[in-house]
Amino acid sequence: MSLSPAAERRRGSERRSGGDRRLPSHDVWLGTVTERAARHPEPVPLGRLLPHARFNESEAAQRTAAIAAHQRDLSARLGRNVGLAVAALDYLLNISGDLIAPTIVEHEILEVLEHRSVTDPLTGLFNRYHFEATLKREAARCLRHKSPLSLLLLDVDQLKAVNDRWGHQTGDQMLACVAAAIKDSLRGCDIGSRYGGDEFAVILPDTDARAARLVAERICAKVGTSDASINVTVSGGLTELSPAATGASEARLIAAADRALYQAKGRGGNCVIEEVLPCRD
Repeated sequence: MSLSPAAERRRGSERRSGGDRRLPSHDVWLGTVTERAARHPEPVPLGRLLPHARFNESEAAQRTAAIAAHQRDLSARLGRNVGLAVAALDYLLNISGDLIAPTIVEHEILEVLEHRSVTDPLTGLFNRYHFEATLKREAARCLRHKSPLSLLLLDVDQLKAVNDRWGHQTGDQMLACVAAAIKDSLRGCDIGSRYGGDEFAVILPDTDARAARLVAERICAKVGTSDASINVTVSGGLTELSPAATGASEARLIAAADRALYQAKGRGGNCVIEEVLPCRD
């Protein structure tokens, strides 16, 4: 969904003034737009109805009121009820000029697309895009609320050698085995992701390094007792982002966990190494 040139100019001005921020999805509602929603009436957030159109809070409130008025006007003119989705599309496309060439997507299809956009198809874990966005958010929350946050990076040992000798199907089985162990070892609030070709990342909110090590050991144990056709082991790098850490950030967290993982691989693999971030005096 694209914005018109006039709307783009307004967005540019707002970005420079700091006004361009995504409206939280629970703040503005535009009504139901799908058959499913009609069966189970629930309001649809503006951000989901128009996922690529960015409105600040005052703009969204103004447009919501204008769209509601436009809906009433259209219904009166046509002598039948006009849905909010239709009124919103007509208003934003033909009156306000915020949109050009919009694409309409059913909610069921949108949910599938959203799921695919953040999911690794081989392992069923989240992908790197979702991992990076989540880690940034959780790191900010950690520092804001002064709560611990741990990151575990895992690397499948000898995956390249297995691919070369036994083929990529066997290598994929190893990856699926590790992914299953990760899924079985995490709480609902933890985030397991495929970070790269043979690497996985686990975000552990409200978890210090000691508790995170227990999670790492649990994952390693499950990997070692899997039903894979060949022996599978993993190496791990672990670190905790403490609010007291010097220059605390998600970038430092990743760098520290990656260094620890490199050390674990250097020791022959099949182990987990922790790196402690230095804290302020």
